[in-house]
Amino acid sequence: MPNLVMVMPYKAYLGKARAEGFRITAIWDPAEATRLFGADAPAYLAEVESLAESLWLVDFTDRAAYAEAIRAAVRDSGAGHVWHVGSEESMQLAHEVADELGTAVNSPRSVFLLNDKLAMRTLLRDKGISTVRFATADRWQDVGRLLDGFTLPVVVKPAALSASRGTRLLTDPAELPAWGDELAALAYSGPLLVEEYLRGPEFSVETMTVRGEHHVIGVTRKLLGPLPHFVERGHLFGEPETAETRAVAALAVELLDAVGYQCGPAHTEVICTEDGPRIVESQARLGGDKIPDIIGLATGFDVKRAMFAALAGRTSLPDRGGLVGHIAYFSFPTGVLEKVTGLEEARALDHVHTLSFPFAPGDVLPETVSSKTRHGFVILTGSADAAEAQARADHVRALIEVEVR
Repeated sequence: MPNLVMVMPYKAYLGKARAEGFRITAIWDPAEATRLFGADAPAYLAEVESLAESLWLVDFTDRAAYAEAIRAAVRDSGAGHVWHVGSEESMQLAHEVADELGTAVNSPRSVFLLNDKLAMRTLLRDKGISTVRFATADRWQDVGRLLDGFTLPVVVKPAALSASRGTRLLTDPAELPAWGDELAALAYSGPLLVEEYLRGPEFSVETMTVRGEHHVIGVTRKLLGPLPHFVERGHLFGEPETAETRAVAALAVELLDAVGYQCGPAHTEVICTEDGPRIVESQARLGGDKIPDIIGLATGFDVKRAMFAALAGRTSLPDRGGLVGHIAYFSFPTGVLEKVTGLEEARALDHVHTLSFPFAPGDVLPETVSSKTRHGFVILTGSADAAEAQARADHVRALIEVEVR
């Protein structure tokens, strides 16, 4: 059974890895775990430790200590590979150290070109793929002078943040200081992108690459919430195969070829404009927002396990057809929660698989400006089609009533 050093493996991954023949040495940052799991982080890491061969804890923001932890974990375990398919912010250094040790699953360059929005956009421009007009700035104060080259509105975004953080539709230069405040709250000071606003239905393509060959698991339809923030209010997996979705999937594969991606999952977001599909961004990991879960409910396919099969050189794909998987997010009025009703009634519905509302009276329901500030979600069991799935989600939303002040 081969040894694998894995940076921030979610606990759901550990059993899947063992089922595909891998022993996992895990590396986590307690601060990152707290950001993701809040007060449950210590228990989460304890469970990771119980499921892995060993657990190393390190501060991902301390580059020297983080790199040395990877080297030490490889020495200690004799691992043949180092892999990181978690949050993008800590991914690049892991791949660089893996490359130094001869244990890389993908080249650092390919991962950088997928994850970094500016690098990806520059590559696509240079190769004439999915051309989108864009400009760059080092500071938000410099963005105003770039707007003469665009027709408003435009999309402004940080080049190296995930989960829609700091991404917004800019309709007036007067909105720039508010965006600057948002970036400051995120402690972001890296490169910024200004892009033309792409209009049309939005999808994501879930892929699994095995020995350099890219396999499309399926296409997910994204349901967006209100602008100016680009935060999804839901995802529908199992989009029917049409000329449009075939073109979307083909474009994602073209991107993966262009960056030289060799192994593992990728999640590529595409908008179908009047001029054809255009890539929004991509990540060298599974889709977030529990997309792997709705894939499983729609098809019975375990995409998390397939990720480790790919690392072992084995290809596994879901059967064609199947049901529609749906996750729908809640958005309630903001303020201090005083009362909530209808949760148990909603959970009792046959078609509700999981319902999360992580708030109690006295908690603040925040404004939804990123995927981290949503008000909970419902995952539905497989539906016959998208219309049925969305009707079920609307029924759940209607059952839940909140009172805030």
